[in-house]
Order: sequence, then C-alpha cells, then structure tokens
Amino acid sequence: MASNWTVCGVCNFRNINTASVVWCSECDEGLCGECREHHGASKSTRNHDTISITEYQKLPTNVLEITQTCQKHKEHYQTFCKKHDCPCCRRCVIETHNNCNDLTAIEDIVKNVKSSNAWLEVEPMLVQMLKNVQKIRNDRIENLKCLQDQRVEIERDINQTRKMINDHLDKIQDKIIKELYANEENESKRIKLLLCEIEDIEKGISDLQEVSDKAECIQSVLKNEDMKIKTLALEVNKDVQNICRADCFGSVSVDSKSCKVVIDSNKNKEAQMMIPSLISKCIDDIKLSNKMQIDLQSAGSVRGCAILPNGKMMFCDYNNRNLIVLKSNGTHEFEIRLDTCAFDLAYFERENSIAVTSGYGSKVIQIIDPNSRTIKRTIQSSEYPYGIALNKNALVYCKSGKGIMEVQLNGESEKALVQFNMPPFSYVAVHGDNIYYTNKTTIL
Repeated sequence: MASNWTVCGVCNFRNINTASVVWCSECDEGLCGECREHHGASKSTRNHDTISITEYQKLPTNVLEITQTCQKHKEHYQTFCKKHDCPCCRRCVIETHNNCNDLTAIEDIVKNVKSSNAWLEVEPMLVQMLKNVQKIRNDRIENLKCLQDQRVEIERDINQTRKMINDHLDKIQDKIIKELYANEENESKRIKLLLCEIEDIEKGISDLQEVSDKAECIQSVLKNEDMKIKTLALEVNKDVQNICRADCFGSVSVDSKSCKVVIDSNKNKEAQMMIPSLISKCIDDIKLSNKMQIDLQSAGSVRGCAILPNGKMMFCDYNNRNLIVLKSNGTHEFEIRLDTCAFDLAYFERENSIAVTSGYGSKVIQIIDPNSRTIKRTIQSSEYPYGIALNKNALVYCKSGKGIMEVQLNGESEKALVQFNMPPFSYVAVHGDNIYYTNKTTIL
C-alpha cells in the first residue's frame, strides 16, 4: 500500500501537487485525470486496470497491504513458484528459482478468475456469510441483554433478601426489648414491695416496739427470696452470631451453555472451490536452513532446552548445575544457579515458571521463577526424574524405573500414565493427545 495515494504519482515526481482520481495497482500509484488519459493511451500501460480513489478507500486493509512489487529487487512480480509458494520477479527467478520447474505466469493464474464458477459464487456466499455474522452478533447482543436482565433480577433478590433479614432482625429485636422491659418491671415491683415491708419494720423500731419481734422480722426479710441481688443479662442466640460471622452475602456464578446459533453451511462446497489449489504442501518440499549458531562451549553438558514465548532461550547445564538464559539473538543474558543438576526443563506460561528435573543429581523437580531467578517450590520424586514436558495444566516426566508420570504443578496427585522399567536419560514430549518418549537405544 502506497504511503500517499491522495496525490498523483506522476505529477509528484515532477514536483507538482495534483490530487489523484484513480489508482493503478500495477504501477502502485495514484493518477490525476490528465495522467490517467496518458496512462490509458501508453502502449506499456494501456492494459493496466485502474480503480477510482473512492472505491480504493473502501477496500479492506489487508487487501491494500498486498504489494505487486518485489521488495528486494523493486520489480513487478511476473511468475508464481508453486514449490516455494511465493510470487517472483524477473530477478528472483534468476537468483533463487532458476532450478524450480513449477513456475507459472501470474497472468495465467488470475486471467479466468472473474469468469469462473467460483467467482460467480462469491457474492451469494458473502451474503450468506454476512447473515451468519449477523446471527452471531445478534446472539451476543441478546446474551448481553440477558446478562443485564439477570443482573437486575439478582440485585433485586439480594435487596429483598436483605430487607427480609432486616425485618426479621427488627422483629426479634422488638421481642427481646419487650422481654427486657417486662423482666425489669417485674423485679422492680418485687423489690419495691420488699422496701415497703422494710419501711414498716423501720417505723416499728422507731416507735420502740419490742426488740425481739423486730429482730425476727429483720431475719425474716434477710431470708426473703427478694433480698437476692437481681441482674439483667443477655445471651445472644448463636444463629444471630453466625450472621455476623458470614464473610459473604452469597455467591454469583457464571454458567456456560452451548451456543444456539446455527449457521448455514450449505456453501461449504463452493467455499472449497474458491480456494485456489496452487500448492500441495509436502514434507519433501520443506528445507531446513541454519538461522543461528549459538556458542555454549563454556557449558559442561547441555541436556535440555526450551524457547520462551518472548524469544529467550534456556539451556540445562547438567554438570555445572546451571540454567543458561540467552536473548533471542543468541547473546548471553544470565544464569540461574541450582543446588542440584539440571537435566531437562519445561516452561508453563500460566505461572511464568520453569520446571527443571534433576536427572541423576537428586530426586526432585524444582519450579523456578525466571524473573526473580529463585526456586519457588520443590516437587519430591521417589525416583530420579529425567525428561519433562507440559501437558495442559500438568507436568509429564520420565521417572527412572517407573515409567511416564503425570504430576500437578503444585506437586500433588501424581499418577502413572505408562508403567514400565524406564531407563535413565530418557525424554518425553507432548503434542495434542499424543505422548512421545525416547531413550538412548529405542524410540516409542
């Protein structure tokens, strides 16, 4: 896609600023009205197809980014190499594809596209695809509204539950307050009656009545049940106390159900017809090339390695008990010193951690934090662990003499996936639902 399609490329070359009205994809530049006439009349460009700038602006970004010029040689693509699945300019053919037999002119590939049955199916297929996309969009909009309605309903239920609790607490509070007042009033009456009796005794003593009679009255009063000191106390019901101990009002869960959108797939056959069968990939067509050579001569014995998502590379230096970390360009970054040998490693992105087996060094798997370069935790093994790999959310490793084991990342729930007399220095790898195991003499 040109950086400036708003001005005429020809005029701009002559330092004249003129707005473009059409775009020529083969020339890869815009043209004003005058230059368009010359462009259409010139023998070399009269067969070039142009598109109005207005329509050009409406094209998708990924279409605009398609270039017809070789970035290396700055020449137009003329042929297509089926073997290497790439377009080639004249100089590309000479330099790189001279020995390729399956070269086809790009014009021959695209000349009948617009008249083919596949092309005629494009518009109705796009209409059907648009309907399917709209179904999916409407389903998601409906789900959004459903979530909002459910949120309002649940919020209403929470408020109603809270009101019910408040009303109930108010009711039992009123009941206990009434009981408190009733008890106080009852005991106060009994004490007041006893006070009246004491006043009578006190008056008799003042009137110099017989002492012996009054002494007996006093003793009788002291023995009266109402002379006991009365107190009020509250014992809170345990059910009420449990309310205060509750750490949450409840729980809100999110349930997932199968999508109910059913899209029309009756165009699958036509969709397959639209895809040009230019290349049949075969393992014989794959050629390996050496992109980088890394010097690890200072390492004692490299046993395992891994490439992290950020491009960094990690190697197990078995004899020196190190993890060697290199940058994506192969330069040394740092090392992590371990207290045991490092045989193999596996990276799990969820915790941004490295699981390192110790091999014959010791019977442990260490979980390393590559950022802090420290050991987060250690998983104990009853036998020597060798090769290790990540299988979804669990670790799979070779356990000497036992077989292929699976253990959770926290070190719990170890189980045997394959039981046999596992030889030392074995490795394991996981791809999809398959587990691949190797040792120095056989492959399973």
